[in-house]
Amino acid sequence: MRGDPESDALDAERARLIGSIYEVVLRPEHYDAFMEDWSDFVDQAARRLGELRISDTSSTRQLEDPVIEAHFRRAFALFERMGRGETIVPGASAADPPLVRIAREGTVSFAGPEAAEIFGSPVTLDAIRDALEPDSAARLKGFLSAFSRAPSSGRFAVLSLAESGSEATASLPGGGLVSITSLRDPEGDGFVTELRTMNVGWTPALARVLVESFRLTPREVDLVHELTRGGDLPAVSQRTGRSLNTLRAQLKSVFSKTRTGSQPELMRLVGAVMLHGPDRENQVDTPAGDGGGDERLIELGEGRKMPVMVLGPEDGLPVVFVHGMLEGLGCLRHVEPALYQAGIRLYAPMRANFGNSYVDPRVRDAPDLFARDLARVLQVLDLPRVVVLGHMAGAIYAYAAAARLGASVAGIAGVAACVPIVSIEQFATMTPRQRAVAYTARFAPALLPAVLRAGMAQIDSSSPQRFMTPLYSRGSRDREVIERSHIGQSILEGYRYTVAQGQKAFQIDAWHVTRDWSALVVGSDCPVLLIHGVMDPVVSFDSVRVFAQRYGRMHLEEIDHEGQLLLYSQPEKVVARIAAFARKCLTGED
Repeated sequence: MRGDPESDALDAERARLIGSIYEVVLRPEHYDAFMEDWSDFVDQAARRLGELRISDTSSTRQLEDPVIEAHFRRAFALFERMGRGETIVPGASAADPPLVRIAREGTVSFAGPEAAEIFGSPVTLDAIRDALEPDSAARLKGFLSAFSRAPSSGRFAVLSLAESGSEATASLPGGGLVSITSLRDPEGDGFVTELRTMNVGWTPALARVLVESFRLTPREVDLVHELTRGGDLPAVSQRTGRSLNTLRAQLKSVFSKTRTGSQPELMRLVGAVMLHGPDRENQVDTPAGDGGGDERLIELGEGRKMPVMVLGPEDGLPVVFVHGMLEGLGCLRHVEPALYQAGIRLYAPMRANFGNSYVDPRVRDAPDLFARDLARVLQVLDLPRVVVLGHMAGAIYAYAAAARLGASVAGIAGVAACVPIVSIEQFATMTPRQRAVAYTARFAPALLPAVLRAGMAQIDSSSPQRFMTPLYSRGSRDREVIERSHIGQSILEGYRYTVAQGQKAFQIDAWHVTRDWSALVVGSDCPVLLIHGVMDPVVSFDSVRVFAQRYGRMHLEEIDHEGQLLLYSQPEKVVARIAAFARKCLTGED
């Protein structure tokens, strides 16, 4: 595009895009509109270039626009200067109305329908104080007094509702914990304070404390986690598919072990552990430990440390799970019950730049560096031979590990796995949002940091679901899957895990998944099992079939009526197939 007089003029299309990138810097909720503008722009630019080549040779044409590039660089600099924004209260979503909004002078300016059930009607400041534990009532008084003297955003405190036995209190996320936060008035000038229900920010450390301090079983920890999300036992039963009688028996056991007598009392105990527990400020919320998994911190040398989540029976078949680039370890809590049923011991390393793993900015060498790290992990954990499971983009790193580690890798399994990009048509089958990011990563890499940073702002915002939902078309199988609340929440937690250290992890993986990495595939000769949904909107089933037919050692299993998220929607079926494959690779048994 460079040198074209039309491309140098600031036409209406480019002017709209430039305005859009600056708008999303200031307003993360503008991300959808920005991505629509960017998708239109990059699609048209690709068409103007004619036939795009996918090789890395000097003949490869790039989408170049110095004006757009300059503005995207400035927008990225603004993002970095502004930082990651105000901390979002765990479990709270500012896109939803608060329980109560209080003006600077202490009057209640808004009360949601739930507030009347908790505080009585009418909702007044005195009624709110009367509903709180005495120490929380005093804390509220001090909070509002300081806010009145010096109104500003960013003040935060946790309050506890008095024991009342009401269903409204018991069914709250957190079981009676509410947060009070000061912020700019969303409906006018100045500042206000808001009371919101407060979910417990779940971490592997919190799960370990419950196990070590109260001897809770993995299933009991899972129940406690579900209760922190809100609702009573019937609601948990409906979300998880576990029987109500089983949940009642487990809750009775939890009450006995924790010496609590009610759900609100239990939630306050968990909240206290959360607020005063080990190294809370440095924990990265990941769903990996939700089912009671164990986290090992492996010393790699040269000051590098890699956390590894370990789940499943101790005597299970050793399988290494290599996570993808977007949802990270989001699926682990959903597959853990299936691991016990199938007899798999799963080891999930947190790759460099993800979560709380170490930082390494190298792009091209990332797959081989992971393989080097995995060799050390297997040595420390005394795992002489394993099957490596690559989920989505993790497949690239699984093949790299097999190429480097040789006989230590008995087989490779790929679930919704990406395949090398050898044809431009592979981009065409993607959804518009996915295709725009893929085109950017492959043909306009200089613009990718700003695009990813805009996405991070949406993930960091109070409405991260607006980042997730457009990735899957309305009416698709995957859209149906993410609309299940417990799955959607796990995927969002995985997104936060991916961007915990910034956009670098996504940027590195996006670079690799949009290229032909076939050289990694031919570096090993172990058997390969590919499990893929026929309705996958990102990596088409046809492209996976062509890929599998290219190599005699690959076996492809299609899952009808499933898309990219089949590991979330069909964990038992997928894990059972992986177990059969791993057993054959590791023991020779069918």
